[in-house]
Amino acid sequence: MKFSNLHAAISALELLFRATNTDGFAVGRHHHHHAASTTATVTPRGNHRQIGGSTLLFESAVDVNDGEQAAPVAEDATTGDETAKAEPVLEGTAGGDETSAEPPSSSGDDEPEEVVEEESKPDLLASLAEPVPPAGHSVESRETKTGTVHTLTVHLGQPGHPEPLVFETGKIGRQAAGAVLLTRGNSIVYSTCARDNDPKSTIDFAPLSVEYQERFSSAGMTSGGFNKRDGRPQEHEILVSRIIDRPLRPLICDGWKHETQLLNWVLSYDGERGLEALGATAASAAMLISDVPLMKSVAQVQVGLIDDTFVVNPTNEQMAASRLNLIVAGTKDAVLMIEGAADFLPEKTMIDAVTLGHSVIGTICDGLDAFRDVAGKPKKLDTIPPPIDGLQDAVNALMTERVDASMELRGSKKEREAESSPGGAMYVYCIEEMLKEFTEEEHGPGITNAIKGALKKLVSNRMYNKAKVESKRMDGRALDEIRQIDIDAGMLPGVHGSALFTRGESQTIATATLGDKGMRQRMEKVEGQEMKRYYLQYSFPPSCIGETGRVGGVKRREVGHGNLAERAILPALPGEEEFPYSLRVESLITESHGSTSMASVCGGCLALMDAGVPIRRPVAGIAMGMLLENNEYTSDDDAYVVSDILGNEDALGTMDFKVAGDKEGITAFQLDIKCEGLSVQTMERALEQARVGRLHILGEMNKSLAESRSELPATVPRMATFGIEESSIGKVIGPGGKTIRGIIEDFGLSNMDVGEDGQIQLSGFSTEKLKEAEEFVKKLVEGGGGGRGGGGPRKDRPKYVGPDAVLGEIYTGKITGIQKFGVFVEILPGPEDGSSPGLEGLVHVSELHTERVRNCEGFVRSMGVEELTVKYIGDDKGKIKLSRKAVLEEKKQADDRGNNAMEGANFFNNFLVW
Repeated sequence: MKFSNLHAAISALELLFRATNTDGFAVGRHHHHHAASTTATVTPRGNHRQIGGSTLLFESAVDVNDGEQAAPVAEDATTGDETAKAEPVLEGTAGGDETSAEPPSSSGDDEPEEVVEEESKPDLLASLAEPVPPAGHSVESRETKTGTVHTLTVHLGQPGHPEPLVFETGKIGRQAAGAVLLTRGNSIVYSTCARDNDPKSTIDFAPLSVEYQERFSSAGMTSGGFNKRDGRPQEHEILVSRIIDRPLRPLICDGWKHETQLLNWVLSYDGERGLEALGATAASAAMLISDVPLMKSVAQVQVGLIDDTFVVNPTNEQMAASRLNLIVAGTKDAVLMIEGAADFLPEKTMIDAVTLGHSVIGTICDGLDAFRDVAGKPKKLDTIPPPIDGLQDAVNALMTERVDASMELRGSKKEREAESSPGGAMYVYCIEEMLKEFTEEEHGPGITNAIKGALKKLVSNRMYNKAKVESKRMDGRALDEIRQIDIDAGMLPGVHGSALFTRGESQTIATATLGDKGMRQRMEKVEGQEMKRYYLQYSFPPSCIGETGRVGGVKRREVGHGNLAERAILPALPGEEEFPYSLRVESLITESHGSTSMASVCGGCLALMDAGVPIRRPVAGIAMGMLLENNEYTSDDDAYVVSDILGNEDALGTMDFKVAGDKEGITAFQLDIKCEGLSVQTMERALEQARVGRLHILGEMNKSLAESRSELPATVPRMATFGIEESSIGKVIGPGGKTIRGIIEDFGLSNMDVGEDGQIQLSGFSTEKLKEAEEFVKKLVEGGGGGRGGGGPRKDRPKYVGPDAVLGEIYTGKITGIQKFGVFVEILPGPEDGSSPGLEGLVHVSELHTERVRNCEGFVRSMGVEELTVKYIGDDKGKIKLSRKAVLEEKKQADDRGNNAMEGANFFNNFLVW
């Protein structure tokens, strides 16, 4: 025992002597160009995530590192040595890219980039050959200090998906009606279900609200907002909220009137796979184990198509190469919802994808049923009013003839709605008459809604009967008949492209606007910042249905409809290499009576063609409906599929199936079911009927505008695109952006965008000026002169005059410019009289932090600083290369040595006391 303590003390002394060596404490001299003193650099350590027995550096923002996909670096928690580690990769290409484990050398050579460039393209399907656990589930329960924790583990048994879905309840959120943590890999979603105690008897619908939030902290990021707080939901979060809501709402028991809320947070994101289906499945599990009467388990999966191979829940890298992005939701018996986009895939491929997705849903639902049996609460059914005996028969007897007569009305929508809308004369009469027999005193305040519900059920049944007996619909059309179509392309003279598209009483004014990269839509996600070259924005003002209401903020319905139309047109657009413009389509709905989102597809496509966008081929959209005798179930013989549905058929029918594409295949689709599911056979019929209707609409569009205009409108800015060496980017931008601003001003450009890969895009209205600007930039990077926009030679810009920077030294300098590829820092000041600039260098985005920085601009702004402490690591053809990462690494090494020294001193003092 004594020998052991003495041995430990001697070891501590050796540590102390090594650590107190002056060279060991040296961090490197640190120069601040506002003072001559030498100080120590203090920088907090980066965030680390514990994986296995090592600490894996966690990537925290959009990767703008010249398109590189560098693998994370594993750092041993005990020695601090960095090693190439082939363990789980949080982001990047499959299997991870090899990176150098050595710190940046003083020569500034960028060896990791060379290794990445030499690597071959990874095989996206290689993981499908690896063995996975068989499909199945297990449920475990364990007692803890705070109660019983139940865990469900579900193995999907799908190639390329070895990670199980792990559901856990009883540990977190115990005061909610239901709370679930769902883990897949290192991604974790937390979902809660809560309800009010008292039902709202005056409403006639299930009051369900859904919120979904991807917390930036889940990926080691911070919101780019001013107060750095995750705020209002972003567009993609609204879309996920909608796909959570749509399959669950139809399965809540009729008569449930308690305010119910589903809240979902992404707590951890590993960047491996998409989160949409994961969040929806977690929300379903939370509601299933709560006392909210969701009577069947619901699950969602994502299906991709890579090289004619279907992949369930594909990785992000696989999805980037997929021709299909399909979300399927359902019970183990039937499909409830599909949502997605495709690259002109045939109907047969879509059916096969849905069938595969539904088979996996069955596996998950079996596990959820077992989970509910163990962890679920009894369903609260005592507040659901029972059916009122005789009410439906009484309504049928009183109103059948009047309902049939209302279906023969052929006036305007306003005239028909005056009779048959929920607030129309027919409903008013029915309620007044029924209240004489079924009084509020006897049946409570909910009797009025019960009468309305009985009348709606009668109308739905008579719609079905008309289709069955007469093969006609409530407006007199055949089941597959499309309403009259009228098109006016190019109706607005001042815009780039426009089209007025009218189908029956649904109408939109669609416009297309072309611009440069500055017009792109910027979106912040946990995957990083996304810049959308093309986007469609849909507006549904209250006047389009003859009403008044609030205008201003975008409603969730507008986000969803616009996104569907956007996805429908996307596969038809030309590539950026062929057509470098950014594209914005707007759809202003001016009349609504059935599927304005599909009208937006048709109108948006025509507006782009009118603007001269060389689309691959026109696309059109159509909405399909389904009429059933009994909404409780679906059979292929019982279902009547109708084309180009009206608003009434949407509201009172049991299916809303939107399909867009051309004669060759599908580009977008969306299915919502109000019954307990849809058979694959009925879906096949609907898809074939939709294809026929789509061809008819395309024929009408072809009559108005057969192909894109051959020339761009005069109001569209012209573009010039060319490339330069990446090493010359700084020369084109100049100190603080002075050079690029001068080029824009001198040549009268609308904009000039310099990409991190050296691609330059010029935009302006003068073709000659664009050519002159391009020639000037090319001469600039070659070291030559170049003409000004006015024809005279450009004056040489002042150069730095002063002492040279010392290689390996540390400087603190002010930030003079922030670009996607890095930050410009002035490390040595110029003279006070401003006769010459200071010495400026570039901190490449890969040198900003020890962890990968994806969003350079957001990262620097989130720091809230005007200066950076950097190390001069090399010179590349006269360009100063700086590194903040090297400073952080040296600081960390010094901290580790200091900690060791402190531990050694403590050991020595304890030894003396002993």
